[in-house]
Amino acid sequence: MSGPVATRSPAGRYALLIATGEYADPSLDRLRAPQQDVARLGAVLADPAIGNFHVRTLRDAPEREVRAAIEDLLTDRVDSDLVLLYFSCHGIVDPYHRLYFAAADTVRTRPASTAISRSFVNEQFEACRAAAKVLILDCCFAGAFAEGFKGAPQGALECQVGRGYVVLSACDSYEYAFESDELVASAPRGSIFTDVLIEGLVTGAADLDRDGLVGVDELFRYVHDGVIRRRPEQQPKYSAYNAEPHIYLATAPITGGAAVPVPGGTVGGAPNGFTAGPAPGAPTLHLPATYNQHQAIVARGFRTGADLIRRTYGPFGRRMLVQDEQGGYHEMADAAGIVRLLAGGDPRDALGTGYLRELVEGIRHRVGDGATTGVVLAQAMLDGASAALRGGANPVALRRGISTAVRDVAVELAGLAVPVRTRAELRALATIASGDELVGDLVAEAVDRIGRDGVIRVEASNLFGLELELTEGMSLRAGHVSPAFVTDEEEAEAVLDEPYVLLVDERIGTAEELLRLLGAVEREGRPLAVFAPEIRDPALAALVLAKARQLLSPVAVTLPWPAGQRRDALAELAALTGATVLGGESAVRLADATLAELGRARRVVTTRSESVVLAGVDDPDPIVRRYQRLRTARTRADPRRNDPRADGRRRAESRYGEPLRVSAERLSRVAGGVAVIKVGEVTPEQQRVRRRQIDDAVRNAKAAVEWGLVAGGGAALLGVHTRLTGRRTAPVPRQRGDDEGLGYAVVVDALPAPFEELLRSAGRDPDGVPEDLWYRGPGVTFDLVSGRYVVARDAGIVDAAATVREAVSAAASVVTRYLMLG
Repeated sequence: MSGPVATRSPAGRYALLIATGEYADPSLDRLRAPQQDVARLGAVLADPAIGNFHVRTLRDAPEREVRAAIEDLLTDRVDSDLVLLYFSCHGIVDPYHRLYFAAADTVRTRPASTAISRSFVNEQFEACRAAAKVLILDCCFAGAFAEGFKGAPQGALECQVGRGYVVLSACDSYEYAFESDELVASAPRGSIFTDVLIEGLVTGAADLDRDGLVGVDELFRYVHDGVIRRRPEQQPKYSAYNAEPHIYLATAPITGGAAVPVPGGTVGGAPNGFTAGPAPGAPTLHLPATYNQHQAIVARGFRTGADLIRRTYGPFGRRMLVQDEQGGYHEMADAAGIVRLLAGGDPRDALGTGYLRELVEGIRHRVGDGATTGVVLAQAMLDGASAALRGGANPVALRRGISTAVRDVAVELAGLAVPVRTRAELRALATIASGDELVGDLVAEAVDRIGRDGVIRVEASNLFGLELELTEGMSLRAGHVSPAFVTDEEEAEAVLDEPYVLLVDERIGTAEELLRLLGAVEREGRPLAVFAPEIRDPALAALVLAKARQLLSPVAVTLPWPAGQRRDALAELAALTGATVLGGESAVRLADATLAELGRARRVVTTRSESVVLAGVDDPDPIVRRYQRLRTARTRADPRRNDPRADGRRRAESRYGEPLRVSAERLSRVAGGVAVIKVGEVTPEQQRVRRRQIDDAVRNAKAAVEWGLVAGGGAALLGVHTRLTGRRTAPVPRQRGDDEGLGYAVVVDALPAPFEELLRSAGRDPDGVPEDLWYRGPGVTFDLVSGRYVVARDAGIVDAAATVREAVSAAASVVTRYLMLG
């Protein structure tokens, strides 16, 4: 078990970027560069792969707000912190050559009272307790800041510098700082000084000693030479006070240079469309970065949780201690548990951890397993997408390429999938998903008993242990119409015990139609489940109001289907619950109905997209007979149903048309019955955890029955990666643009990540193993426990094809959402 793990990105690196380009004083020219500069520099500094700073930006703010922000940055820091303050604005000097930084409300002739003085900034820096303090000034006359330092200034061109107080100035104390090739507003891009500075950080070219880190002294040397080459009359300056080696501002993202797409580029010897940078002596290709600060914020927050979750991966995964909002620690070994506690982390990471939470919960609710695989894939894809953006790729084109790759991955996985043959394979899948052999046995039995078309519910029990019960019931692909009906917030379900059931085959338009029945149900003290083709707002409001006032616990489900399909469903519900269908062809109207027309159920559970109705406990034989009868009727309706070439229900439905689709849905609704797994534990929290565990195993087992199995342990994705890498064409040079190809590469190059992560978690070196595994065939995987190559099905190391496909699809959805952040 690992020690306590922080739920926030590393503390101690704080940056404030101040940009002022619009001025109330007409004598101060408008500057275009500051707005562009802080957006680009903020993204680079906040990027967890480069600066990993907590970044705050301030744009066109008045003098008072700027002062407050500077004080906030530098106050309450501790000895281990690094702080960075950046100005991009007009620099003003008075007749005594004292330097001021212009704010949006600065009056040029009154800088002492309307601008931020050099003395104020210097006093705040000297009082700050942070070990390392860096001030970057991109303004005219910036070199005047170092005049009057208490200690003799040092030059970075003369010696190395580290711990201490450092000032990087865009120019000397008597010079202008230039915007591109002009002094003022018409510049098409950011300032020369900041442009070169960002270039050095993004490409890693400022890592002059190639140790993988960019020190402030290295960065200045790089910027100094770059600015002078472009504008010889501008001389950047470096000053330091009590400085010692080294203050590291950034990590070089890729050793040697930027991740710029080139033909046949490689990273680590594997084709992927990116190169580690230009060859020595080659001309540098300057590209406009499309990576922005908002994306950097999301990437940092996502990585905060992803780094925790990745360490729980596989049979040798660690158990993490995660801190909650109250400061207490919880031992967690699953992705869902970790993301539920990440709200207690740094609020600046909340958006990124929100992406992570949606990813994990979405995979869990759809297929039950594969959330950690999805996180590992998403992190790899985010890293690739960020590299492409830093290289200037268009995010919309990247998104198209990602979508194409996801479709290709799904096709390849379908080709590798084989059907579930034995109950032992179901047991293996359910055991992997739940981490418990007892749960695996129980879930395999439940699926085996009710078949692929049945429903499995997991319920709390007052008795300790696990129990499987078969009962009459049915499932409908229709859910509650309003979240106001939800009774279980965590699962987003409305759960009604022993409810009355109202079935109506016409629109419910007014509250008056329901009032008589609502009063009768309220007096009985029981819940009410309403099923109708449409429920208008007045009637819906009456039900919601009854729940809000705790008069009764209702739920409303609409069945907006064709008339024939809807009447079949209502007839089946009526047969199950004993209810009378009101309206439509019935002689009884809703306004005249009494309790006698209502049906009864043991339980009704609804989600946003599904409803399950349970009748009383029954002998399983009637379920089996009904299942067989409907199956036989369906086969007789279309003898080709038994064609062994038909690949599951979905392919048969698309082949034989609408009547068969309706029949398949009806079979799914009523034929399989319902298996109820009852869970009893010592405490409510243990019971909730156990229920989630079994729910995940059930979803995963049913997905496997539906879509088949592939080799587990990341082997299937590794095989797909090899096939798709051989298929795609190498990206063309950046000037011609193949950003869709880069998007395709973002997905394909991420596919080996789960396999490699599993090997690392087991203390094994992934180098060489992926290629060796592929040559052994698509049904082979690597057994982490024994350290041997094995046939996946024989060893029980298998995954549901739908689970792997969902992990890839969900991870790609996170990345496409991330790409469209502006």
